Amino acid sequence: MRNELRARSNDERWPTGVQPPELRRRHLMFSILFLGSLVAFWMPLNRLITFSLSHDYASHILLVVPASAYLIRRKRSEILAAVQTGPSVGSVLLLGSASFLWLAQCYFPVSGDQDQLSLSIFSIVVIWIAAFVFCYGTQAFALARFPLLFLILLVPIPVAVIEKLTFILQDGSANVAYWLLRLLGVPVFKQDFVLLLPTLAIQVAKECSGIRSSMALLITTLLMGELVLRSGWRKTLLVLSTVPMLIFKNGVRIVAVSLLSVYVNPGFLHGWLHTSGGIVFYLLGLALLMPILKALRKSEDANRATFHFQPSEVRA
Repeated sequence: MRNELRARSNDERWPTGVQPPELRRRHLMFSILFLGSLVAFWMPLNRLITFSLSHDYASHILLVVPASAYLIRRKRSEILAAVQTGPSVGSVLLLGSASFLWLAQCYFPVSGDQDQLSLSIFSIVVIWIAAFVFCYGTQAFALARFPLLFLILLVPIPVAVIEKLTFILQDGSANVAYWLLRLLGVPVFKQDFVLLLPTLAIQVAKECSGIRSSMALLITTLLMGELVLRSGWRKTLLVLSTVPMLIFKNGVRIVAVSLLSVYVNPGFLHGWLHTSGGIVFYLLGLALLMPILKALRKSEDANRATFHFQPSEVRA
């Protein structure tokens, strides 16, 4: 009787018919494919670690894999319950990703080492996703799509893209700083990226764009949206709301350093707040996003309550 109950509970736990012994084989297969990719791509992965430690805007890379693994582990029961047989889609993806890497390296020249690294890491991420689909099926991928696609953040941003993003943040931060100073009644004149204040001229350089804290805030917002919200469009709205917050917090940082340098001590221009104070303004951007997240969560809860409300029938 106990054996029958145990078998019945297993059948209920694994509705797709994939039993624990089969899952163990799939785990083993995925582990072999994953470890094989680490061996095959050890050189670009080693370069990726070095790159993340030497570039401010890439410091988040070391946290991407642990965050992805945590999110998958958090939903592992749902994901494993959706495992399917038939690895045809995964086989196509594996073959396609390997072919893409070979064709890209042979026929699509890149402008430098960083772009070559971006191409290699993108191919590795596609291979990992393909290996997951190969071992667990498309339904499991659908449930794990966010943490798997989150791995794309491992890819170093190409040089042309990072330069464009830096310019946008640089220009937006200079404009926000200028208008904030005007609102505060501070005499200021703006010429391109230079702010002329009494006794001081501040150039909003690339280093002032706040690209590092901006990447950290963007990734934090992505994770908060995934953990707190359910609606896809609300998650998208939360992420899009980070763009003005990024520019605003950078402008506030420039204004704070400028005013402290002019009215308190010129040493602030080269002090900790200017050179390493990104964490302070990252927290400011996070605080500004909290009301938006709260409002989105509240509207989601209200919508869910309305959807599940079923008025009782009125009988004559």
